[in-house]
Amino acid sequence: MEEKDWEASSSSEDEAGFALDEVEQFHSGPKLQFRVGSSKARWVTELAMAEVEVKRGKLWTTTGIIHSGKTHCFIEEALYMSEIGELQILGSKDDDEVVIPLKGLYEKIAEEKNGCCWESYEVYRYLKGLGYIIRRHGVSWTSKDAVITTPSGEEESVCVGECPEDKDAVTRLLGGMQICGARAVFDVYLPNSLFKKSSPGEPSFVACFSEDSPPSKEDVKVLQSRVAAPLMFCHIAQGRVSFFSFSSIDLPVLP
Repeated sequence: MEEKDWEASSSSEDEAGFALDEVEQFHSGPKLQFRVGSSKARWVTELAMAEVEVKRGKLWTTTGIIHSGKTHCFIEEALYMSEIGELQILGSKDDDEVVIPLKGLYEKIAEEKNGCCWESYEVYRYLKGLGYIIRRHGVSWTSKDAVITTPSGEEESVCVGECPEDKDAVTRLLGGMQICGARAVFDVYLPNSLFKKSSPGEPSFVACFSEDSPPSKEDVKVLQSRVAAPLMFCHIAQGRVSFFSFSSIDLPVLP
């Protein structure tokens, strides 16, 4: 088993590294300080995504997914961009220009109803801060339909501007799958100034979580049979994000 242990540079308790049971500690929340000329997006509850209305800066080259000519970002992307002052998240159209504070975005993560949990966000924020290019596992950068992967590993099809797909077909597909305690969360690409969403290539590795730590040999085999890229399992403890992987070796036969 190979392990990589990198300490997140922004994992102190007075920033965004809160545990789920600590949400109540930041009622006032950190104060948003947006950059001049920051982007704007509007949260769409039905899609569990934010639809970008004003797009500025180079970060959008590797952030968000494009559907029907519009850019949408998931909650982890919206929160990260807000934390660094690059994106203002507006409420529903009824709220006009009311910006959702960081506290409100943290609560959306804590609810675990938008396809992301705190552990997943810690991994996203850490890798994104290092310059890696990240997307939710199995979600196309550019397509008509987005597949939202929930923290439990289930998948829900969200269709932008169209009707949802036939869920009976999805049920039949899942019925033939092996039960696995490990799940793929993010596809991770190396930093690349020439990256294009239209031709992203294969990810460098896939960030995974497991119900057991470490995951069982059977779970690793099942997950690896579904994912072509190398697997990196994530572990979070006291603000530190660690990654470890497994490899097979043949021991020499002793005389």
